[in-house]
Amino acid sequence: MNQTYIGMAVLIAFSLSFLAICIWAFWPGNRQRLTSYGLIPLQEDNDNVE
Repeated sequence: MNQTYIGMAVLIAFSLSFLAICIWAFWPGNRQRLTSYGLIPLQEDNDNVE
């Protein structure tokens, strides 16, 4: 098998994986959960209050 075909197969596999992740991330059912995950760094940490 030629090196060009292997490179193209890897490129297509990574492109399809990236596209699948983008579709999953922007799917309307995941919006609220992923938005709440994005707000975690902005929330105060009340566990370590002395």
